[in-house]
Amino acid sequence: MLTNFLVFLGTFLLTLTIQMLVKKNINIMVVTLGVVGLFTILGLTVANLTQGDGPRELQMVHIVMRHGIRTPASTYPNDPHINDTLYPVGWGQLTNAGKLLQYDTGKFLRKRYNDFLGENYWPEQYYCQSTDVDRTKASVELTNAGLWPPSKIQQWGPLDWQPIPVTSQPLDQDDLLLVRVPCAQYHQELERVTKSEHVQKIYRDNEKLMKELQELTGKQIKRFDDVQDVYTTLQAEKAFNLTLPKWTKDYFPEKMQYLSDFSYVITSYNDKLRRLKGGPLLKKILNDWKAKMDGTIEPKEIRAFLYGGHDYTIANLLGALKIFDPQTPGYGVAVLLELSKNQENEFVVQVFFRNDTSIPPYELTIPGCTKVCPLEKLIELTKNVIPSNFEAECKSDDPNYVPPEAGGP
Repeated sequence: MLTNFLVFLGTFLLTLTIQMLVKKNINIMVVTLGVVGLFTILGLTVANLTQGDGPRELQMVHIVMRHGIRTPASTYPNDPHINDTLYPVGWGQLTNAGKLLQYDTGKFLRKRYNDFLGENYWPEQYYCQSTDVDRTKASVELTNAGLWPPSKIQQWGPLDWQPIPVTSQPLDQDDLLLVRVPCAQYHQELERVTKSEHVQKIYRDNEKLMKELQELTGKQIKRFDDVQDVYTTLQAEKAFNLTLPKWTKDYFPEKMQYLSDFSYVITSYNDKLRRLKGGPLLKKILNDWKAKMDGTIEPKEIRAFLYGGHDYTIANLLGALKIFDPQTPGYGVAVLLELSKNQENEFVVQVFFRNDTSIPPYELTIPGCTKVCPLEKLIELTKNVIPSNFEAECKSDDPNYVPPEAGGP
């Protein structure tokens, strides 16, 4: 309605302007330039409003983040640090730098959503969940510490901190953040994709590199995630100031980067894989938004959800939305999914990616939509990647098929 009014007003003003200019015998070239200029301004105004650049009121936010900087979670046979205890931190745990990163993430969220959330922590308004892994649970707790320092009425002692409950599922029952529940159909589809010409060409092009890495590491390197496993181990060891073997200078990170990045791409290679990996979390988010739109959300006051996960949590969610650029997701990266109401009382969605703490999160555009995407349109665009019955869709076509054992998170 506002757009139509502006078009009418602009047309009226243009007509009036032309009549006045002609009566005063203004040069026709000047008249023409004036008309073009006014039409340009009007066009830009209407375009901006059409794309949702008008005022919006935030209704709900889902924050999905990877844990902070950690020590290595796995190793390889020729790793010089294979027998280290990494005392007193331990394997696969947050480092001090990782703890600070997550605390600062909480402070960033406090600054961004301060007016929306208010200063008082209220369980009816805020929910957080983590995978059942030490480093993610600790990351969520630290983020909460930065996000929810006790307000004046919530101060209970000398600490500028208050406990915030964190929910988690056992890893073998995780059907949301890691999706580690048995899903034979996913593994069968991944095997089919792996045998495709495009993927086989990548293997052929990198066969020499993979053989060299196998000899150097003593680890079997047959798949992209084998390379990624070594890559992220070296990444963690470097971050923890451990000395890397000399051979890594010729391979890490540059030569290994592409294959590590592709290991995150292949898990969302097509709609079937997207449906069975990133689909469950996206379905949960969309269902929350639909319930908010319909007025059926419980609890009614809920405003924010925080999910603490892993690199694959980030990759699979962005993959389900078809906005994942090939990368190895860094420590502490976060996806911010915001539901708002625009000036026409329409529910719209924006997605932001925070992968650099030195700059603001950047906005992502979902294919087929504008940056500010109407919720109804987003639901239509993503219908092919939302599982209707996850358990049934995971069942194998082959009763004799045995899926591989789940690896570490």
